[in-house]
Amino acid sequence: MEARRWINAMIHDMVPFVDGKPGDVGTYFIDGGTEGFQGQARVIVPFQTGCYECSLDTLTKETGYPLCTVRETPRLPEHCIQFAMVISWPEHFEKPLDKDSPDDMKWIFNKAQERAESYKIEGVTYELTMGVVKNIIPAVASTNALVSAACVNEAVKILSGCNNRLDNYMLYLGQTRLSISAFPY
Repeated sequence: MEARRWINAMIHDMVPFVDGKPGDVGTYFIDGGTEGFQGQARVIVPFQTGCYECSLDTLTKETGYPLCTVRETPRLPEHCIQFAMVISWPEHFEKPLDKDSPDDMKWIFNKAQERAESYKIEGVTYELTMGVVKNIIPAVASTNALVSAACVNEAVKILSGCNNRLDNYMLYLGQTRLSISAFPY
């Protein structure tokens, strides 16, 4: 998300202003992303379409778990992992958790497994631990392929002038529908 925000700011900063109005753009931001069976693609034209910063409220919020459940009545493997990460880690270490460190992740996994066993909760795996700690949502290859194809198609249309560019938004909702429309902000 931070990289997209930086790119969005950079392309908007590149636009020259003439008499207080944005001049010739010449720069486009083709943005695409996926989450499981869902994905989106859009073309952002600085000062002509809704920008990335304008759409932050539409992004999926990170999954959170009530701390009282995590601390007192865990029912899911995710609760045990959260406990290890949010409560056990700070009690044992003064340094922040390094989510890219195999040693740190192994420690979290082991602590989560211990807690899960004490509450008779099954399903704590290293992969799930990584997913919860890093907030990883599994990718689906077909969704990635569809969204990347939509982004490349927009680049070809912009570079060749062969057709109108996407008027800001294509939303793919996996098995239910595909929506292509303007998404005003």
